[in-house]
Amino acid sequence: MTAPTAPPATTESGKLTKETYRGRIHPDWCPGCGDFSVLASLQAAVFELGLQPHQVCVISGIGCSSNLPGYINTYGMHTLHGRALAVATGVALGNHELKVICTGGDGDGYGIGGNHFVHTMRRNVDLTYIVMDNQIYGLTTGQVSPTSVKGMKTKSTPHGSVENPINPIPMAIVGGAT
Repeated sequence: MTAPTAPPATTESGKLTKETYRGRIHPDWCPGCGDFSVLASLQAAVFELGLQPHQVCVISGIGCSSNLPGYINTYGMHTLHGRALAVATGVALGNHELKVICTGGDGDGYGIGGNHFVHTMRRNVDLTYIVMDNQIYGLTTGQVSPTSVKGMKTKSTPHGSVENPINPIPMAIVGGAT
């Protein structure tokens, strides 16, 4: 588990700055990766909401995007593959004062953790789920994921994916998530 650094970066007046939310570890994502934009947007959102680092917990599973908790100055946990939503649910139910943000990729969240996705929607727990959907298991260099388009060719499916992709947004709406 990561914990916020102390003291947070502030201005002379004691107000938080965007630098407050910069983690101690520099991201090691590939150049041009969209995860950089997600991290920057998340840091900006937490700043704009005026949340102190100790008021936020970012939880992730496994995959490239799941290193995110180490790159933001909040509480954070890097959990087991597909289990981030289960952990996030426990944190949200255990501490109603925390803003819980769960992050991960499409393979982690909709494949390995698909069952937790369904039950988290059903429970409608007060948490935010951010999925970096690139339609592939990127960390393993190219297996199709549940959101890969039918016919997509990868190293593990040289003749193309034989399955239709899931569409998680309608699933979440129908499942009761708000």
